[in-house]
Amino acid sequence: MSYPTRPRLAAAPPRLAEDGIELSLHQVEFSVQHPRPVQLMTMLSALDGRTPAASLADVSGLTDQEVHKALTELDGGGFLDDPAEPQVKAAIDVMFGLEDELNRLFSEQVETSRFWQEVTERPAAVREHVYFGMAIENWHFLYREHLFDSAVLTYPNSRAVRAEMNHFYIEEHQHDDIVLKAFTALGITPEQMRRARPLPTTMALVNGLAWWARTDPLFFFATISVLEGGLGSGGDTDSFIDACQRKGLSTDFVGPLQAHARINSGHEHGQVSREILDLLPAVNPADEARLAGQCQLFMELYANFYNGIWDYYSQPGQPLLRVLPGERR
Repeated sequence: MSYPTRPRLAAAPPRLAEDGIELSLHQVEFSVQHPRPVQLMTMLSALDGRTPAASLADVSGLTDQEVHKALTELDGGGFLDDPAEPQVKAAIDVMFGLEDELNRLFSEQVETSRFWQEVTERPAAVREHVYFGMAIENWHFLYREHLFDSAVLTYPNSRAVRAEMNHFYIEEHQHDDIVLKAFTALGITPEQMRRARPLPTTMALVNGLAWWARTDPLFFFATISVLEGGLGSGGDTDSFIDACQRKGLSTDFVGPLQAHARINSGHEHGQVSREILDLLPAVNPADEARLAGQCQLFMELYANFYNGIWDYYSQPGQPLLRVLPGERR
């Protein structure tokens, strides 16, 4: 059945004439012939957008086959409207649902990763290089943040969202320079950091976000709070900073990382996704399904970011900085 489940007659009210039923659509007159015109007239009068198509046979006295044939022909001729209102949700309500899904995936894939299991449960036993590597890959991510954030600064559908994103971008600007100070304690210069290459898993996350920012800004907006620590972020520290301190790493290294964490907490960046989605209108079911369907891939990329750090920096003999062959570290 291709016609509406609760059809409404798009034409002017029908008229029963001696030679059939007269219908008028867009100022064009049509004459409909039927062996049982009174029953057909009753059916046409019941096309009010409220009566189910399945009830029209009982209402009119026509058979199910006659109703189906009449509705099919009327729909094919453009005489029927579908009055069903789109089932939409407020964008912020959709965000709440996405948060639930992202939080579930985060607990299943990120919190259970080898990196976070080792760092949070056995921080003293983890090699220093793992902590240094986490800071290095985080810097690579921040250093390339413009590759994805810049794509939504001109978001065309909402002036308020553009203003919110530009405000967020300004607050995030040069955060990589704050983290960069931590590497002085490791004898690494800013020039060396800028020449170094991120891990493939780090670039995969960056490229994924850049793609979503350009092709599906709504989903990109939903990921921001996850990347900024989530709604639960707060205070002067986070679990990684706590692990660094339990490991006994130098304050020269930990201090800049802690300063960056404080700034994010003070700006409440963990709530940016909610703030942006609250500025947007309703979301239809198709868009909601599309957004929910991308959560798994995003979380796989995010989990792989941490998996890549553990796999590379936990191995003895791996250099802290990855550089092109022939370049000096």
